[in-house]
Amino acid sequence: MKTVPREIIEEVWERQCTLGEAQVQDLMRQFMDEQPAVGLYLAAHDEKLGDEAERSQLIPLASTVWEAMTLVRGRRLKMVRPNVVMRADQKNIRMLEHLEELSEFEWRESVLSTFGGHNQQPLLVFCIEILMADDEEAPELAPERIGMESILLKTVIECFDQ
Repeated sequence: MKTVPREIIEEVWERQCTLGEAQVQDLMRQFMDEQPAVGLYLAAHDEKLGDEAERSQLIPLASTVWEAMTLVRGRRLKMVRPNVVMRADQKNIRMLEHLEELSEFEWRESVLSTFGGHNQQPLLVFCIEILMADDEEAPELAPERIGMESILLKTVIECFDQ
């Protein structure tokens, strides 16, 4: 799939942020109808966040990713099957396990390489920026959930970027 330009991502995010409650519910219903495996994957992880889920941007960002990628494709995205979600999730878990074994310098270089060369790098960067927005002044103190949410969104992006 073509790389989603930053302008489209920002436009979709800003529009979704202005939706009323009924419109958000309609959007979530449409998302779940078109991408049930991805929706269930996110819901399961959002539940694991517990009280943190109330402040989580995971689901709104995932719907932004879905809508932006749909706009770029020009038609509905192919429905992602559960096995595709699990394969992408396992790949990202292995990546995390690999990162844990690296020195700080190697870790930084590996992350930059992984995200810098990603086909949907603007989407990944935008999602991380939104997740980090509340922690800009002290990113090293950002809640651990932000790292997990970044990986979950990377999984979603990779599932849609087929």
